Amino acid sequence: MSVDAELANRLTLVSVRLTRWLRAADAAATLSGPLASALAVVVHAGRIRMSDLAALEEVSRPTITRVAAELQALGLIDRAAAPADARVGWLSATPAGRARLAEGQARRIAPLAEVMAGLSREERETLGAAAELLERLVDRGIGASAGSSARS
Repeated sequence: MSVDAELANRLTLVSVRLTRWLRAADAAATLSGPLASALAVVVHAGRIRMSDLAALEEVSRPTITRVAAELQALGLIDRAAAPADARVGWLSATPAGRARLAEGQARRIAPLAEVMAGLSREERETLGAAAELLERLVDRGIGASAGSSARS
């Protein structure tokens, strides 16, 4: 295995472990993983088409329709048809949806913040720099994926 492949494997494994640890630490979670993920995308997008949400969540249109219907029934998102084409569904988060997401994020980051408090200033700076680098790598990877799918 190349050095880059080995590092990529380590990063993948630690990101999965981190996600699982923080999800398990959130005993008060009230949304399933798919509902929480879709809500997060809608909140961060501001407003998103149903088809775009399906693509981002990597699920079929019927699946995202069910997820959106459940989030709407919970009062966490609003759904509206586009004026020019009623077949196009726009989703946006309600104030309750934004609050639910923020509450969940606060619960999930608390254990990590607690552990990070034991790091030295230098270690926190290193971690911050690593986070910035990871964000750039992910953005670059997403951009490359979007570009390749657009060319297909």
